[in-house]
Amino acid sequence: MAIMKTYRITMILVALTWTAAAMTTPIDSLYRRICSTPRADIGEVNRLLMLLDADGITDSLIQHDRHAPREGMMAATHLYMADYFYDRQADMTATIQAARRAEQAARRAQDTLRIEEALAYQAVAASRMGQIDVALKATKEELRLDSLSGQRPNLARAYNTLAGLSLQAGRTDDARLYVRKAIEIERTLEDTSHLGVRYGLAAEIYAKTGELDRALDYALQAYAIDRKAGDRTKTARRLSQMADIYAQKGDHRQAERFYLRSIDSLRAADERKSLAINLKQLGQFYARQQRWKESRQALTECEQICRATGNYYTLQQTCRLMADVLAGENPTQAIAYLQEALQLTDSLHSQRAEDLAVELRKSQAEALAETTQQGAATASHPPLHILLLLTLTAAIGIVGALWWGIRHAAATKEKTKSLTDEQDLPIPENTRKTQMSTRDIQFLAQVSEIYDRHLSLGRLDIDELASEMCMSRSQFTRRMTALTGMAASNYFNRLRIEKACRLLKDTEKPVNIISEECGFEDPSYFGSFFKKTLHVTPMQYRIMPKTD
Repeated sequence: MAIMKTYRITMILVALTWTAAAMTTPIDSLYRRICSTPRADIGEVNRLLMLLDADGITDSLIQHDRHAPREGMMAATHLYMADYFYDRQADMTATIQAARRAEQAARRAQDTLRIEEALAYQAVAASRMGQIDVALKATKEELRLDSLSGQRPNLARAYNTLAGLSLQAGRTDDARLYVRKAIEIERTLEDTSHLGVRYGLAAEIYAKTGELDRALDYALQAYAIDRKAGDRTKTARRLSQMADIYAQKGDHRQAERFYLRSIDSLRAADERKSLAINLKQLGQFYARQQRWKESRQALTECEQICRATGNYYTLQQTCRLMADVLAGENPTQAIAYLQEALQLTDSLHSQRAEDLAVELRKSQAEALAETTQQGAATASHPPLHILLLLTLTAAIGIVGALWWGIRHAAATKEKTKSLTDEQDLPIPENTRKTQMSTRDIQFLAQVSEIYDRHLSLGRLDIDELASEMCMSRSQFTRRMTALTGMAASNYFNRLRIEKACRLLKDTEKPVNIISEECGFEDPSYFGSFFKKTLHVTPMQYRIMPKTD
């Protein structure tokens, strides 16, 4: 048994090593070699630039000779690689590393513009990773350099970036200060094309702080600029922003008016994806006022668009809303929508994991194809090298199949154990979800309301939930299992992960903040639990393309 275990571990390590080697593109391997050499070879730098040019990173084919200033050459090369890692590979860690190398080389070359560009890459990549403090530090340094150089357009952009980052970090006072500075500078420029963006962010910041009249004023100014520019999509977005503010003010008539205007604008622009999202928002707005008929009409149209366009992410949210809207009128249909929402949640998680696997397999194939083509064109790789790559790919397939078999067996064993652990909570046949009554739906709605309140306080305690439902823990867990088909803790964990997924995709909040909002006190535990559930880390999930 010990020998077999050692063999399996060895094969796993070999598989991981080979897979990493296979996924390494010629660009990656050549760049690593250049970085590991104290004085980079100009010939290798030129070959890297040719590969980047073929990949569409550089604007034109750039070549250096031996008289080229070395630090300036390396600063530019590292910046190209930062662009490559950010845009082509969505690898934020590698983006930051390349940008820091570019910053160091640019400082030695005393090239302020490239220093600022390198800092901008660090800020945006750190922001996407949820490292807001790192992003703020880079942007503040960029702002300092812009102040010294007197580049006012860059100053306005830096202040605007600081405002957005401060809002993400919950530092609303700083956000207000920075966005006011950005607007003040932008108004003095000849080119005020970005002023609408500054106003839009200001509206978001002031709405967040509850200064709704000021938020509305900025949103109206942004709307006027976007309308003058003829950008229908941005105009519709501003109308929706104003509708949200009016709803927050409690002015339902104006909120409805602006929601409808936004929807009409999106219909005219034929922006079906944004149209579906706005229809969902309108349906939710009507539901809060218990205007069930109007809510159902808006959500039905949203559902039709989502099904026609394959927008399953918004469809999943719409199904949950439809279940709430139909709970009193048509419990059977409400149950069907609730079941579909749960199925879509599972399928979306599975699909995103599969998409990541497809991307990895695609990168392997592209790397092999590029290497083969490069060898044929330059004859720099002997036939033995190509043969070795093909053999290695076949070996990866064999080891991958072995690895999958080991993981599948382990997963089956874990699933069997989980089922065994839950056998003490049988689900009576007469309480299955397909026979859920209106009373059952109301029970789940009440539980959901209490659950949301507890989660907003940063905790989740089933004993307290049961107490507020005037039930013992055993009564509560038995009924939850009967209604949902799973243990109460598993059901609430699913809701927590579902909320985390929404926050990761729909906001730029740091992962540690999302962890707290989803009831996880320890961010590291949240990360491991998230990966165990969805087979990807929170940051990997955030950078994966949205399905809607």
